[in-house]
Amino acid sequence: MAEVPFFVYTDFDIFNRKAVQSAVLETTETIYKPITSVDQTDIEFSIPGDVDTYIDLDLKLYIKGKLTKKDGTNLTATDFTAGK
Repeated sequence: MAEVPFFVYTDFDIFNRKAVQSAVLETTETIYKPITSVDQTDIEFSIPGDVDTYIDLDLKLYIKGKLTKKDGTNLTATDFTAGK
């Protein structure tokens, strides 16, 4: 490898490979609750970030509820439940 002259900064060399951290130091799983009312059509969350942490947005949305008919009665075994 050729010696780099003292007047050429390696920070400005766009063809050099940049160092990439390939090790994970720690993994943290955090539960966030919605900041809006759940009876709306949109559910909004506030996920704060910082410059030292990578946030993988592999989101999992767990919903706990009960399906009922429009009049509030329970579903039977012959009722179909599917989205449009």
